[in-house]
Amino acid sequence: MGIKLSNNESLIINQLIDTGLFVNNTKNSSKEMAGATESLKKTLVQQKINSYLHDLIGIYPENIQENLILLISSDFESSETVHVLLATLKSVINLPELQEEKTDRDVLTQTIVRQVHSEVTELDEREIYRLINALFVDRFKIFTPDHPELTDSEHNQEISEYWNIDPNFNLIAQGIVNQLTVRNNIILNDTQKVNRALLIHRYISSKKSPNLWDALLRKKDKIAEQWDKLDRFYLECGDDYALLLDTKRQQVKSKPAVVAIEVSHRIHSGISESELNQNIKTVTKEFFPNSNISPSLVKDALNDFGLVNIRNGFVFPAPIISRFVSKK
Repeated sequence: MGIKLSNNESLIINQLIDTGLFVNNTKNSSKEMAGATESLKKTLVQQKINSYLHDLIGIYPENIQENLILLISSDFESSETVHVLLATLKSVINLPELQEEKTDRDVLTQTIVRQVHSEVTELDEREIYRLINALFVDRFKIFTPDHPELTDSEHNQEISEYWNIDPNFNLIAQGIVNQLTVRNNIILNDTQKVNRALLIHRYISSKKSPNLWDALLRKKDKIAEQWDKLDRFYLECGDDYALLLDTKRQQVKSKPAVVAIEVSHRIHSGISESELNQNIKTVTKEFFPNSNISPSLVKDALNDFGLVNIRNGFVFPAPIISRFVSKK
């Protein structure tokens, strides 16, 4: 049966899977989260978490003074996202206003965005702001949006946005860099390769990934048992696909993936490949009118999720589309 996880251990691992970060901080935490944080002080708990994650996906979480970092998700497969991530770390660490120990850790949002833009020149400032917000505010929760209190006479003035930077930022930054460095130098066995693919993409098909599919068929029972331990995921295997289903059912957030799912729902009985391009443009404009999304990225998502089959120049919806719910 292998490792049996306690509720606290499962909670910590699930938090790492969802956000990439488990912070050693009981302030404003729920009773459940505070208990998990306290349990992490025990060597045995750390060992069980390390052992489970290494068996599952071939990597240990980075541990910096009981702050755990695990960067395994589709977000960190994008070179642009990783570039913004690293440039933001560098920018904040070098900010003069944070060099001394201060209780006020508010920094103008625009200061960080412009500094990052000076390094990540291929993206505009609006996209950089969106990525920083997604990573450091929504995911890691180590930037907290803050707006100054205004007097009555100031209400008509333009309001400047600030990010309040977590006091443990430098520790967490070091852990993130360490994790990104280590993850590029590991050798995985077949089970770990399959589990990483399932965790990142939530889907494997025999057509798209024949080597992973063969490994999955050989190790299916073991892989299913590994995911069962978290009391959250379960493995569904069809004739030519496997899905890692999440009882928390986190929404697909990638814009190309959202467009791909909607496009595949609209195909119905089949369309030509030329019609597919027009459908992609129509759905993109409808869902994300202010975003420039390349049709090639949407096609990649269609293939990665196995949403369509192409035969003789025509595109047909794959049976698996019934497992994906459209955004609208």
